[in-house]
Amino acid sequence: MRSLAEFIMAGRLKAALVALLGNFLPLVSPAAVGLVVLRRGLTEGCLVLLWAVVPLLILLNTENMNGAMVWASIFSVLVVLVGASALTQTQAWTSALKVMLGVSVVSGLAMKLLLATEVGAMREALTEMLRQLQQQNSALVFEPSDLFVAGLIAWVIALTAVAALLLARWWQSLLYNPGGFGVEFHALRFDRLSASLLFGALMGCYLLGQEYVTWGNLLGLPLLLGGVALVHHTIAFAQLSTRWLVVFYMGLVFLLGPLSSVLIGLGFLDSVMDFRSRLAARRSS
Repeated sequence: MRSLAEFIMAGRLKAALVALLGNFLPLVSPAAVGLVVLRRGLTEGCLVLLWAVVPLLILLNTENMNGAMVWASIFSVLVVLVGASALTQTQAWTSALKVMLGVSVVSGLAMKLLLATEVGAMREALTEMLRQLQQQNSALVFEPSDLFVAGLIAWVIALTAVAALLLARWWQSLLYNPGGFGVEFHALRFDRLSASLLFGALMGCYLLGQEYVTWGNLLGLPLLLGGVALVHHTIAFAQLSTRWLVVFYMGLVFLLGPLSSVLIGLGFLDSVMDFRSRLAARRSS
């Protein structure tokens, strides 16, 4: 990974090459754009972004290709660009995440309004998949709407962009600030007002019914990341083996639904109660 980051930083042409070919690997292309923005600024990042979206624009003219997912990939790169710029200016992950969340929401709604045909095709594909599941389990009765699908797309955009920006920031730390990413990530914690607004909006979406569940998942993403950061901080604070992180992420993969809900709750409670300060006070006493 370090070698790839060094290659990206070796010059604009090499960064553009990684952005172009990185579309064949998960996260590499948007992370390359993010790294360039973090180190060299927004203007340079926009030039590299053009190469990142070229293959995606070609895919839009390919038959039997779901246009909604291609556009979601394009929007993901744009969200990384905006998020990296916000992180550079504010030096605060919470600010960057709120900006990325807002742009992802706008992206999902824009696709619903401007790309109704593509979103409708994705809805039909999802409906068919759910019908097949309903044949195996009659308890599954749900017909997704365009609003549900738009929320799902926005969630995918945000999740991809956040993961790519995390990778880009880690690359930057490897090259220019060893160990800095870990310290920065462990400190990720939202203020009470932001966390309360996010949690309240999330619960409101869940109460409105299944049509809004995907939007609730989207709004919970920043708090989920705060919960993950708290787990990392706690393991490092207790000087536990990194095997605990391996177990944690294995659990997150296999128990995504239940564990993500717990992490969102932890992220919210930590914003209100500041568990990190309590742990530090306990050690010093």
